[in-house]
Amino acid sequence: MSQWRLPGAVDDRHTFFAHALALAAAHGPGPWPDGGYPLPDEESPPVMSGSVHDGIRTHHFAVNDGTQAAVKIAEAISAIVESPPDLVAVQRLHDLIAEHDTLTIADPLTDRLLGADRDRVREVGRWLAEYGTRRDAVATGIVLIGLTGDERDRELLLLLGSMEDLALYAVVALGRTQSDRDMAIFELARRVRAWGRIQAVERLEGTTDPEIKAWLLREGFRNGVMNEYLAYIAATTGGLADALTESEVDDEVLDAAGDILAALSDVGGPAKDIRSYPEGHAMIDRYLAVVRHRPSVSRIRAVLQLDQYLEDGRCEQLLTDLAWIGVVRRALDSADLDTFTDALWPAKQIGLKTADRIAAWLERYPCEWGLWIWFRDAEDAVKTAERLLPLEDLVTGPALEHGFGPEFQADRALGLVVEREDVRSWPLVKTALSNRLIRNRIAAVRALKAWPRDSLPADALPAVRAAAAIEPDNEIKSALTELLAA
Repeated sequence: MSQWRLPGAVDDRHTFFAHALALAAAHGPGPWPDGGYPLPDEESPPVMSGSVHDGIRTHHFAVNDGTQAAVKIAEAISAIVESPPDLVAVQRLHDLIAEHDTLTIADPLTDRLLGADRDRVREVGRWLAEYGTRRDAVATGIVLIGLTGDERDRELLLLLGSMEDLALYAVVALGRTQSDRDMAIFELARRVRAWGRIQAVERLEGTTDPEIKAWLLREGFRNGVMNEYLAYIAATTGGLADALTESEVDDEVLDAAGDILAALSDVGGPAKDIRSYPEGHAMIDRYLAVVRHRPSVSRIRAVLQLDQYLEDGRCEQLLTDLAWIGVVRRALDSADLDTFTDALWPAKQIGLKTADRIAAWLERYPCEWGLWIWFRDAEDAVKTAERLLPLEDLVTGPALEHGFGPEFQADRALGLVVEREDVRSWPLVKTALSNRLIRNRIAAVRALKAWPRDSLPADALPAVRAAAAIEPDNEIKSALTELLAA
């Protein structure tokens, strides 16, 4: 009897599989730039990506019941696997699944396919994963592989899971299909940085593998969301107490210990904190003793965070030590921008002045939006922005952009200034009104609402009228219309 195989798709739509292959060819196994975004079925990253949406729901909210949709999809899959291979039928299935949220249907769909032909369901899953052009169709394909797959699917799951948006589903599938479960998940965890890292590391809690434990302690807890999500796992499974009580604590462990303890001290955060870690206070004492003669900017930041938790003066002696203050001063004087910006928060906390240095850096890098966050004086910020920002280039015309990516640095810098209270700079507000970022146009509307009508520039209302005529966002258009009617 010949094997049951679905024919390949014949259209020219860009698949997630091809997208992942291109990213791997350009950047290696991962982590990939921007987590693999934008995805093939989106022109630019949305305000909340699928991985963020899934992460928030799995950690903070109940997942909606998708049983009704799952029943319909299960019936379609059953009809496909009980018939000769049919390309049209599986393409219809793809489009049906694409309209439903994978997170809500995954469990009820799995329950309803337990008795189906495993090899054929796996074939359907692989077809969706390899030929899928919509996010939820590909994710559901991965769910099907997790239900019926085996060792042969490892590389496909790792490849697709290297996209943040699919990491959750790939992690679960790897855990169900691979004999070396922890090592497979560990491999994927190193390929992702944000919610994918969180989803993977949470499934490594309790591992006994020495390599994985060492990675969890030294690096694995760090992620692009909040270290608080994984700090407890790093401390317990990673063996923080044993590592920090060694006679010689290396720099990597010391840096990790500070970040882990600082995250654990965020009491009431998104995950287990210092209250769930019996060794916590002893480890804080040990950390403060070891770090005393080994200050760095990152360690000073950790001690500052611990000081906010302890509130007992234990950290005060360190934070007022001239050697520690000198570390921050030298970082502020650094010729490296990243070193300088890393020192800004510690400098503020210990009372060092930074305004002149920030202004000097802005002369060199006026579009470095992160510097504008620290520009405290509103009047100086406005004057500096008027002088340094490329305002003509920022009159892009309205668009539905949210400003993710390095190409929006100048736009975001503009927004940070216009968003300040009581901005009365018409050059900046006028530019923001015609900028591509939604948030900048919202900031411009707010500035104009707060601006006394009798002191508005002569061309302000004509500019608002022109902006309203071409505004693509309905809420902003309505706000502009209200401004004209006021």
